[in-house]
Amino acid sequence: MKKHLFTLVLALLLATFASIAAAQDYYTLPEIREQAAQGWHQTYTDKYGRTRQVDVDINVFGESVAPVIKACWGTKYFSFDGPAGEPRAADQEAGRKKNGKSIYLYNEDFMKVNLDEKYIEAYGNDLTLREAYDFCEEVMQGQGMSLYQDYMWEQPQYFEALYTADKDTGELLVPGMYAIRFCQKELDMPILTHAGTSFEQLQVAFDCPFFNFQIRDREACAFFGRVFDVAEVLAEDIPLCSVDMAIEGVRRMIEDGYIHDVLGLRFGYVVYGDPETNWSKRPSSDDVDTWYLMPSWVMDCHVLWNPKEDDPEKSYHMQIAINAQTGEMMDYFDKSLNKGGDVRYKGFISWDSVK
Repeated sequence: MKKHLFTLVLALLLATFASIAAAQDYYTLPEIREQAAQGWHQTYTDKYGRTRQVDVDINVFGESVAPVIKACWGTKYFSFDGPAGEPRAADQEAGRKKNGKSIYLYNEDFMKVNLDEKYIEAYGNDLTLREAYDFCEEVMQGQGMSLYQDYMWEQPQYFEALYTADKDTGELLVPGMYAIRFCQKELDMPILTHAGTSFEQLQVAFDCPFFNFQIRDREACAFFGRVFDVAEVLAEDIPLCSVDMAIEGVRRMIEDGYIHDVLGLRFGYVVYGDPETNWSKRPSSDDVDTWYLMPSWVMDCHVLWNPKEDDPEKSYHMQIAINAQTGEMMDYFDKSLNKGGDVRYKGFISWDSVK
């Protein structure tokens, strides 16, 4: 009965999408990229009289189309440790025994990197990123896998370059290392996050494919992750609302005082759960075999615990999804699924329905 009820609700939602579709303009992904080139530069005043300045570039990932994909777990987990083990363990050991601390030369999200630059050569590591990636590919091929076509190598999800030095003298204790997390790509678009990162509370499991890579040299290195496979392409391309409409979807939460600052706005895939799964049993992510990759906006921001207290130390770092077809932001306060946010896939608007 519950399954039939959800199917009915989904049908009603799709009908609602169709009515919304008739009332607004839609754009292709290249047109969205043109709109996003101006960035997001706007000043807001919240209901407490505080000024919030948004001044960020907008990243639009993907090529010419925005597909919708039904996915499943491929290799659920893979891992490798070099003979000397995980590099970060050496940093921690130096910190404990040698009065050391980690010094970050870079600690950036979605930074465009130069594959031929030696970012930590001055700190005892002359590896370029290309050499590090080639070594990783070599190891993965030995495990029967290849990664080069599936990840955003030149713009990692986060990029760290660090070394360990004496807290007092600055003496180099442990040579530099790279610590990088990559987004898996499908049909030229990266998987940025899961819908579950949008909510104040989440009472169901969620997961996202990832690839983490740490390397100091061929001896001290480690990587691990899990991947999605494409089960079905549900739509080769979908119509997208304007960038301005997506930004407008955020305005209320800023003006209500919850968003302390905006760190970025990015377009790519957000992972949603299978609506046919029995979520009332609160399955683990390993128990959910089907996921949906929906082209969406993701706003990277800090959300205040209490909007009346303008204290950055009392805030959450959040990634909140925005519907790229309607401009509607996920409801941060939603508790409709097991008293937590609703991560279920809701369908899409097709080009046929808006012509």
